[in-house]
Amino acid sequence: MSKYTVINKTFLAAAMVILIVIFCGSATGIQFQKKNLQSPVIAFISDTQEPMSIEKLWLKSDNNELATNAIFYALRKERNISAVFHLGDITAIGFCPGEWDNISGKFSMLKKSGIPVYPTMGNHEYLLWPSGGKEQFLKHFPQVKSWWYVKQVGAVAVILLNSNFPDLSSQEISAQQKWYLSQLKNFEQNASIKYVIVGTHYSPYTNSKIVGPSYDVQKYFVPAFLKNRKCKLFISGHAHTFEHFKKGGKDFIVTGGGGGLLHPLLTGREARYKDLYSKRTRTFNYVTCEENGNSLLVKVKMLNKDYRSFSEVYNIGIER
Repeated sequence: MSKYTVINKTFLAAAMVILIVIFCGSATGIQFQKKNLQSPVIAFISDTQEPMSIEKLWLKSDNNELATNAIFYALRKERNISAVFHLGDITAIGFCPGEWDNISGKFSMLKKSGIPVYPTMGNHEYLLWPSGGKEQFLKHFPQVKSWWYVKQVGAVAVILLNSNFPDLSSQEISAQQKWYLSQLKNFEQNASIKYVIVGTHYSPYTNSKIVGPSYDVQKYFVPAFLKNRKCKLFISGHAHTFEHFKKGGKDFIVTGGGGGLLHPLLTGREARYKDLYSKRTRTFNYVTCEENGNSLLVKVKMLNKDYRSFSEVYNIGIER
């Protein structure tokens, strides 16, 4: 065998190895690396409680549990979801263990998919027996060590606050406010944080006919949010709908369409605030946020009539 034959065989073998590496890399490794390099996506849901009989006396039911199931299924299938934030009213009656059975299975499915859930308390968690509701809340979310806390996902810090002011003591209100202002100050010095999202259950602004705006949230949380330069989005639930407002040049979103009975809205001259989302059709929904260059891209997903799929009906680009 000539030395040229050996060289040719060696070259052919090397070429084969390179082709295999390229093929396998494009099929798995390289794509996986590209996926990891993409900005993490965070999702927000709220008001997933099953409708109560008394509520049906004045609000129409609409395959509500099916809608909640569809939202959780969609969250599992979303690309690059790194965390789900629940803005309260997880169950209809927070202190009742049986109320948690169904929703706990949904959270477990997200966990098995590698998606953590970070919740805050809603008024239904406090309903009738607040201490019992708190006990059940901590039982199902043992990772929650405080009624107000912050989680950083990528360059985004999400600060979750307890907006159940009628159920908070004066000491709790004072402690939370001091902590909140301290966190916002710390965010200013933290170069790894580019955007701050403030999340509460009660909405500072809403045109819902069923629930009103929270003047306590307006008083305690909104001023510091407007003042802090990194605070870009205030997101809340409680009103079972979707709404988008601008106050002080900043964005306020209501995303309470997690499965509770949908709320009718005040419109036209009756509206309390100017809603930038002008479409009449508002159904069950969730919101995603991701960093997109020098902006925070907010996408609103609404449930289609098949009660299985979702359409991106609205998006907001929030500049840094």
